[in-house]
Amino acid sequence: MIRRFACIVVLQYAVPVTVAQLPPVPDRTDTDARAGPSLFAAQRVRDLGTVLEGDKPIVRWRLENRGKADLIIEQARSSCGCAVVKLADEEKTIPPGKSLDLKVEFNSQGRRGAQSKFVTISSNDPVEPKLKLEFKANVEFLYDMKPSGLVNLRAVQRGKAAERVIEIRPGPNRKAVKILDLQVPGDSPLSFHHEPFVAGGGTGQRIHMTVREHVSLGTLTAKANLKLSVDGIDRQRALSIRGEVVGDLTWHPRTVNVTRQVSQPGKRLAPVTIRSTDKMRFDILEAGAGPLFDVTFEPAERGPKGIQYSVFLTLRDDAPPGPFGTLLEVRTSVLDQPLVRVPVFGVVARPIDVEPPMIFLHQDGTPVGTHRRVKLQVLPQLKLEVSDIVCSNDAVAATVDRKASSRYQHLRYLDVSLEGRLPVGTHQAVLAITTNIKGAERLEVPVTIEAPAGSE
Repeated sequence: MIRRFACIVVLQYAVPVTVAQLPPVPDRTDTDARAGPSLFAAQRVRDLGTVLEGDKPIVRWRLENRGKADLIIEQARSSCGCAVVKLADEEKTIPPGKSLDLKVEFNSQGRRGAQSKFVTISSNDPVEPKLKLEFKANVEFLYDMKPSGLVNLRAVQRGKAAERVIEIRPGPNRKAVKILDLQVPGDSPLSFHHEPFVAGGGTGQRIHMTVREHVSLGTLTAKANLKLSVDGIDRQRALSIRGEVVGDLTWHPRTVNVTRQVSQPGKRLAPVTIRSTDKMRFDILEAGAGPLFDVTFEPAERGPKGIQYSVFLTLRDDAPPGPFGTLLEVRTSVLDQPLVRVPVFGVVARPIDVEPPMIFLHQDGTPVGTHRRVKLQVLPQLKLEVSDIVCSNDAVAATVDRKASSRYQHLRYLDVSLEGRLPVGTHQAVLAITTNIKGAERLEVPVTIEAPAGSE
């Protein structure tokens, strides 16, 4: 009996995995290439092993010129600001047969875990004008600080401790953090003290900050230099602190700025909220903001009475159009802050907005040069009527586009055109528009007409 067997062949394919790596070393067999400069680095990848955060090890590469002409290094650039290339100008030229020890300082502060950085050498090597070097390191951190960057205290009163503290914990497999010194400038607005605390299986440190009594109200900025030790390993750290020193009262916004859009007369602006920092009762005695505004105030609806107030500014009906700047002044019963001042900026709208505010016509016979569309606009709740339009120059005619103007009661569109012929030169005129809007019964729109040579 003949037995037959089926043979199954299993093929396995290796799937390549793309990873960041150095480019392959180029071929240098070309005769012309060997006649020029040739940059050579025997060891392109350096491994620093484990580095403690805060250390600044120096990475070294031996760069050789194996060519027959001077090799000129045009640029040596690292892929990260943490790696600084140490290369003087006089070292950038390597004669044939000579070498250079390239040094790169790696600042491991703020770098944790596996690190891979690159240094690119740009030179006049015709075969490899950009030689890429790499170094690797595993950064082990000694301590963890929160907040790690800028410390924002926000609002804090004079003579009182800030709620925000700086907390320093030992890193993995570390036991204790000790503060050796905390150097503070003599004019610092803050005083500091620190205390140990239990952090997991080790000991950490908390830094508390208090605002000095003499500090002025307003923006607070401070710096300090911290010297600490983690299991006998010393480190230094610069501290940057900011915040706002407040008195018995705080308010928001600090400035009322409504310049992004025009404000109509009669408009009430967003309120200024004034509150007690310590939730102590106080009274607003009076408030004003100059001749443009009516100012009112009322206690907050929620919470205890007399702890917080809303101050409202309303543009008066007779406020003239144009930009304005004034001070809201609020008098209070608080001895520390009897007067609160808030700058106020904005623009009062015209009763009628004219777009464009000036009309330019060009006597060239084309619709583009001799025709313009003018839009008149008031508040949506008003009805705009135009009863008459007269131009001081008889060559200019203007009418209301009834069809386009019938869609909205607060909009009117005018068609302005140059109908007559004018002598060569520049001519000025005024378009007078009669409306039903109080304070804008007569609008005057400037008109400029250019009549070039040959257009008579």
